[in-house]
Amino acid sequence: MSENHFDPMLEDLKKRSVDRRLEADIFDASAFEALKDHLWRKAKGLKRKSSISKQVLFILRSAAATIRSRAGYLPNVHEQLHWASHFELILDRLIAGERLDERQPGVPRIV
Repeated sequence: MSENHFDPMLEDLKKRSVDRRLEADIFDASAFEALKDHLWRKAKGLKRKSSISKQVLFILRSAAATIRSRAGYLPNVHEQLHWASHFELILDRLIAGERLDERQPGVPRIV
């Protein structure tokens, strides 16, 4: 199956993390970790693709936005704000066609 086809596992991970965060104000770090890991695995298969599925893009944006929107008034979420940046990093790497292990912070790329 192509990484750009609908992914039922990704949808389930979104329900366990993002949707649960929205519906019950529960931050399940293990669910967000599983979502992050799955998205990084998908990113490997999407590296050379010229387009990225709307499902992947929506879930990445939803994860970051959900965490940021609740961080202002829920202290336990404010402590997890770094997760939003991580989902945005995945999106940025997908757009650039890079995988997790290809760039190191603080090290310039040589073209």
